[in-house]
Amino acid sequence: MIAVLWDASPLWGHLVLNTVIQTGLPYEVITAQECQEDILRKKDFKILIVPGGSGRQKAKRLTPKGIDAIRVFVAEGGAYLGFCGGAGLALEDGLALCPWGRDFYSGRTEHRISGHIYCDIYEDTLIPQGMAKASLPVWWPGRFQEPSPEEIKACPEKGNVRILARYREMGEDFYSHDLPINTLPQNTLEDWENLYGIRLKPKLLEGQPAIIAGEYHKGQYILSYSHLETADSKDANTILAHMLKTILKDADISRLTATSAAFEVKGKGLCKNIFNRESFAPVWINTDFQTTWPLLRELHGQLQKVFQLGEDLHLLFKRADWLYGWNTSVHGSQLNALRLALARSLVLPGTDKREEFLLSQGLHFAENMLLFIHGTENWILARRLCDSLAEDESISPEIMESQRQELFGMLMYGGGRCGELIAWLDTFLLLGKE
Repeated sequence: MIAVLWDASPLWGHLVLNTVIQTGLPYEVITAQECQEDILRKKDFKILIVPGGSGRQKAKRLTPKGIDAIRVFVAEGGAYLGFCGGAGLALEDGLALCPWGRDFYSGRTEHRISGHIYCDIYEDTLIPQGMAKASLPVWWPGRFQEPSPEEIKACPEKGNVRILARYREMGEDFYSHDLPINTLPQNTLEDWENLYGIRLKPKLLEGQPAIIAGEYHKGQYILSYSHLETADSKDANTILAHMLKTILKDADISRLTATSAAFEVKGKGLCKNIFNRESFAPVWINTDFQTTWPLLRELHGQLQKVFQLGEDLHLLFKRADWLYGWNTSVHGSQLNALRLALARSLVLPGTDKREEFLLSQGLHFAENMLLFIHGTENWILARRLCDSLAEDESISPEIMESQRQELFGMLMYGGGRCGELIAWLDTFLLLGKE
């Protein structure tokens, strides 16, 4: 019933999967290669969910053949639900399901924002009746390029896009980089902007669209730069549940009784069907209630020591069960992605293929993981040391950057040893499909 596109979705794929599991709806994790092989039509999916991550990397992995397959799926009546990078993928320079483009930031500071934003919500069949305001989460979002009246006049189809939500003002847990903005005095923000030209209160909040929707031939798309799938985010989860119910209102309800056995995560109260609930409140699934793979459990414990070291050195800090915040000098996104991928592996059901994979490649993976942990601990300690040394004693920036790239790869796209470990865990997860 629901397909989740996994490629180029570190961290965010697990956030979507965590929430989809708790809807109780049947689903399958699919790959870009499978999209090229027309899996969306062959298996009669109703919804394609594309998590956050780099839209450009997703498009590259899909190739023109996969992109065409998604367009045909939606054109023939399917629904496309994209979050953040998945939303950007659907715009005019990607899948072109939506005639709008993506807007850009004047600086990276405006992009590195996270937390909840109070939004104005507009009446629509996809929105719960009577909801006019909502507190919605964003995690380093992109931005839609809303057309002007003149642009709509020149291209009328741009006017057919419906705006479901607009940003209004920051919530209490809002961060710019690793600074909790609402704990700073208002005059401090103004002084920084006037004296240093640094704007931490982003223009993103000034009435920009947060969620849009429209039709593509017989199908529809919903694009959200707010992560509606965020665990423990009441308003966002309420909107997401309503959207799913609305899209599937004419589906065969008898088919909507359980998740796919291959990916089911069992836990008390986690897998009730969304159609039988008055409210939908997903939580981050705690891996403590099941230990399927002892080797991976041990590695998970070793990796957690890296996060504890980061906390002790004030370079990492706990924001939620699924997310650590980070100092801008630390590659926190990749670390979080690895942590979630490893945590997910702990609760995957045993299959013959997973057993064989772990027996044949588990030791090599463990060795690489321990090398990564050792290297990361050394790099974090050196990064903290850099803050303590005098200018004439500083560690070579070139050496630090070389080590960082070896561990984490490119800033925007990841890679390095961390990327290799995440790729291994992705393979391990996908072995449950067959």
